Amino acid sequence: MENVKESELQQFNEYKRKLNLQAAAAQVGKIEYDLLDATENKSGLKKACQEANSLKLGAICVLPNAVRLCANLLGANPQTSLIACISYPHGGDVTAIKVKAVKEAIRDGVDEVEVTAPIACVKEGDWGYVKREFKALKKATKKSALRINFECNLLTPAELAKLCTVALDCGITSVRTSSPFYGLGFKADEVSSVKNSVKDKCTIKADGVSTLGDMEAALNMGAGMVSSKNAPDLARLVLKAAE
Repeated sequence: MENVKESELQQFNEYKRKLNLQAAAAQVGKIEYDLLDATENKSGLKKACQEANSLKLGAICVLPNAVRLCANLLGANPQTSLIACISYPHGGDVTAIKVKAVKEAIRDGVDEVEVTAPIACVKEGDWGYVKREFKALKKATKKSALRINFECNLLTPAELAKLCTVALDCGITSVRTSSPFYGLGFKADEVSSVKNSVKDKCTIKADGVSTLGDMEAALNMGAGMVSSKNAPDLARLVLKAAE
């Protein structure tokens, strides 16, 4: 009888371990690998694609000129998504240039495009331009996923709230809080502010995450995914914690 109980306990512990690993894998699937440095080279991208596939990260985020290379490196059955970040990080390209870049990225093999909002127009209060651009981008992506990078750290609370409203009105369903380009790191208040404005109508990517604490805080505050320059290390910590 004691042996049966011990056997059942072992089965239970193994079942619990598998559940933990499944939950960890789901968490890893919410981590996106930020590969947006201008100095990223072929060998670095090759390693990043291998790690992303092996760990089954949510996505790798690259500049448009790296899309075709990374699509080939990820292979025919990629275990991670490929995202092109367009007009990063300023959003200052004219709409026609952004639309062309979106179409080329899709042809080159991306699963999603992430376009930085026209920050200067937001600061000027030219909401007509912002609306026209968002609608043009949404039309250009067709069946591919579109995410808008808000660069929240450059906006006032009023500008951010208005931008959220405009994005929702234009049918945008995924947004990024900001990028690490400006060196400010993860800011919980950005996630909170965007979440309060978009409610459950948009998925949110929180940026600048570097620790498990950052990741937990971002997800608890309503982010659906996080972005990190050290995504593989973060993913390994998540998986290790589940063992």
